[in-house]
Amino acid sequence: ISAHPSEVQLLNVRETGSVLDGKFEIVQPLGSGGMGEVYLVRHLHLQETRVIKILRQDLAADQSLQKRFMREARLATQIKHPNVAILYDFSRLDDGSFYMVWEHIQGEEVGDRLRRAGPFPVPVAVQLGIQALRGLEAIHASGVIHRDLSPDNLMIMEDRRGQPTLKIIDLGLARTLEADANYEITQVGMFMGKLQYCSPEQAGASSSGQPLDARSDIYSLGQVLYEMISGRPPFDSENQAGFIFKRLSGDPL
Repeated sequence: ISAHPSEVQLLNVRETGSVLDGKFEIVQPLGSGGMGEVYLVRHLHLQETRVIKILRQDLAADQSLQKRFMREARLATQIKHPNVAILYDFSRLDDGSFYMVWEHIQGEEVGDRLRRAGPFPVPVAVQLGIQALRGLEAIHASGVIHRDLSPDNLMIMEDRRGQPTLKIIDLGLARTLEADANYEITQVGMFMGKLQYCSPEQAGASSSGQPLDARSDIYSLGQVLYEMISGRPPFDSENQAGFIFKRLSGDPL
């Protein structure tokens, strides 16, 4: 789990060196998601680094958001696969905030790699794409769709042989395939997921009432692979709506 430096300013920052729940020492803040603070921590007893995601205190009193945070943890614990980030623990702090303890992945986001070095060599992109599909297979086999696949939610690390390994991170928008099509825990008018990479059916789900399935994640991954190989997304726009209209009416770049 990672975040861009620009997001750190969004945090309700907890002090570096302070200890969470008597066992996790904060090493540094990593960023902020839509509903969580993210920190790199050190387990005081195991002497290993972890990543902790905490439900923001200003949202902790919201029962619906608490339910979503708990649901994210329950879903993540069902998925055991080398290409999916590991959830180690889920608990609650004294101030009432829920937190999750995730695997610390020492690597680089696909998005950062693209911005730093440009397109991937095709054999490497294919190798990583296969790994992403294997991770998705495990997620979908658990009855879950990710709903937020993007270059920033795919992490690249090296295995013991020095070979690139991909892990899917951040199940914060994940949802069971059996969930009611109209069920959504979000603020009014807030779209869950990135419009640049979401499928057309995901973008129109709130108005169509049609449930999403695993094919939506496959579409999103296809867009990421396109960008990994070509160095640019298949569609670009200066506004959110443009991402939807261009993919329905125009050819990829």
